Amino acid sequence: MRIVIPEIAVVALIGVSGSGKSTFAKQFFKPTEVLSSDYIRALISDDENNLTVNSQTFDTLYYIANQRLNLGLLTVIDATNVQKEARAQVLRLAKEQNCHAVAIVLDIPEKLCKDHNDQRPDRNFGSHVISRQSEQLRRSLRHLQKEGFRHVYVLKSEEEIANVEIIRVPLWNNKKSETNPFDIIGDIHGCYDELCVLLEKLGYAVD
Repeated sequence: MRIVIPEIAVVALIGVSGSGKSTFAKQFFKPTEVLSSDYIRALISDDENNLTVNSQTFDTLYYIANQRLNLGLLTVIDATNVQKEARAQVLRLAKEQNCHAVAIVLDIPEKLCKDHNDQRPDRNFGSHVISRQSEQLRRSLRHLQKEGFRHVYVLKSEEEIANVEIIRVPLWNNKKSETNPFDIIGDIHGCYDELCVLLEKLGYAVD
């Protein structure tokens, strides 16, 4: 599957715990582009599973996301994002920053997610959490575009994930590929005659 992402966007990785979001992020994005809720939770409390600091975690995550987007940098939100309320934060950020929101969903089988979590000693929550997240994800899939995500990509197997190609496309107003020299004239404030004189001095033929 080809996943096309604008060069400046908010990318929400969506999937239950154990679906491979962090591995996916490491494979396809620079470390500095990825804001992981688990990692920030660990920075705050020394424990990435400490849900009592969720409020501080996401306040910090979205503060950093805002700072990155202020600089025109692609930003990836690595969290479960299976709840509509969590995705609303992503969409609100995209709206405030006037950029597209992209959803990449890792919708792999629930049993595989449970197996992955069983292999991780730092995941000490029960399988019922995975089941609840899976149900929330299933209810969410058909509504993602209606919620406001401009692009939605759903990967349903490890094989599909392994064969992903991510394409970054420049914004329509990104003219970095154009070569100089340029003559840039701003608002002429109604001075048409003066504009014509200026253009002729610059070597243009006024039609």
